[in-house]
Amino acid sequence: MAGLVAATLCLGAQVSAESKKVPGPSSGPEHQAGKEVPTIDILSRMFIWWNGAFTLPGSYTEEAFSAFFTSDATLTLNGRRSITGVVQWAERFQDIQALGGEVEIVVPFKVVFTAEDKIYTYHVIRSRRAEGVGCMLAAGHATVRDGLIASIDLVRSELTPEQRRLEPLCWQS
Repeated sequence: MAGLVAATLCLGAQVSAESKKVPGPSSGPEHQAGKEVPTIDILSRMFIWWNGAFTLPGSYTEEAFSAFFTSDATLTLNGRRSITGVVQWAERFQDIQALGGEVEIVVPFKVVFTAEDKIYTYHVIRSRRAEGVGCMLAAGHATVRDGLIASIDLVRSELTPEQRRLEPLCWQS
């Protein structure tokens, strides 16, 4: 994970002049749930929608995901393909939503930039459930095709309680 994050950050420093960089502050009140966050990339916009939809049962539909994703969009987590197509996107996140609690992908991301048809990101995923508080760091990229997300490839790592205390975007309780 640390190697991918470092490579992603180094790549961000080397992005060509025509690439669009989107700054993402690393801490502070702008990361609070429900706060309006101006952003331009479709991945950030999708996660803002996703965060709001999480609290509204029935929001994760094939039609809703089709506003952001190509019909054949994939999700690969830690090298394993876990979703192919908007039907599976809807089913997967309906299942996560049914578990209850709170889950949030923190937007704006810690780091986000675009290069060609890719959106690179380094971000925090935080949760509160019956079993306790969780926090993950995620790094990777989305590929955009015809203005929609065609794939998301992420490496994620769950933080230990000690590590969570060092990341200001993680919920502590």
